[in-house]
Amino acid sequence: MTYIGIDISKSWFDGVDSTTGSHHQYGNDVQGWDEFAKSLPKDAWVVMEASGPYYLGLASFLFDRKIPVSVLNPLVIRRYSQMRLNRTKTDAKDAQLIAEYAREQPLTRWIPPSAINQTMRQIISLCQGLIRQRTMLLGQKEAFVNSPATDLFILEVVDEQINRIKSALNVLEDRLKELILTHYRSCYEAVTSIPGVGPKTAILLICLTDGFSKFDDARKLASYVGICPRIYTSGSSIKGRGSICKIGSSGLRKLLYMCTWTAKTCNPGCKQMYDRMKQAGKPERVIKIALAHKLLRQAYSVGTSGEHFSKDKALAA
Repeated sequence: MTYIGIDISKSWFDGVDSTTGSHHQYGNDVQGWDEFAKSLPKDAWVVMEASGPYYLGLASFLFDRKIPVSVLNPLVIRRYSQMRLNRTKTDAKDAQLIAEYAREQPLTRWIPPSAINQTMRQIISLCQGLIRQRTMLLGQKEAFVNSPATDLFILEVVDEQINRIKSALNVLEDRLKELILTHYRSCYEAVTSIPGVGPKTAILLICLTDGFSKFDDARKLASYVGICPRIYTSGSSIKGRGSICKIGSSGLRKLLYMCTWTAKTCNPGCKQMYDRMKQAGKPERVIKIALAHKLLRQAYSVGTSGEHFSKDKALAA
């Protein structure tokens, strides 16, 4: 197998052959993708990082032509580079590093998300951007209001922008729910049947997992979300504070954490866990993280099976 490492940016991408070490640069457009694909040996396996939106065009182009492609989390390559004590960072060097990683580590073939899923992800990304803008404007408004000399015209403009964002968010959220009910209705109804899990959390879960089709077990999903435990101990002297591995979706983690406030009283499995951990003297934050992890596993179970939440199964798990 010949592994081709790709370092990709907005306008071009660099490719390095793991066998020969040869390096070539191509335009990040249809013409460049076609030229690159024609240059590949028959046993090529292309590996790249998930660099914003820039990788998606090339990866989809190669997938359509049945050329094996893997898309890696950039953090994986960064840690691999640190392990090798690399000090040089260029496009060609990064592509070579990715090719070397591919030659040494097991890879998973990339499958592109569906067109509907890509649309939903774009809506979520736009909503998150608008929420950040609204937060900034609300902060500015508070500062202006507390100023001894503020023109009312400025406050009117700020209020107008805040209201526009609110209206846009309402439209986008309605569109997102419409897409969910059209394409993932059974999955959505199953996930929202879990006591404590609301519509926003269910929608974000379904969007990020493409209806839970991206994962073959709940542990991988927990790792993807970044809610799996992180242990920090070594020998007899290092006893670091335990935490969660915050690598995945921070927005989903926050929603799951908020869900635990309700789930600890109305979700049988979560209530049982809460009471047990509380009795054992565990801190509230630690308990809430454990409950968030349990909610995620429950969501995976009902989301993949299509069955609604069962109190008996929740208590047995």
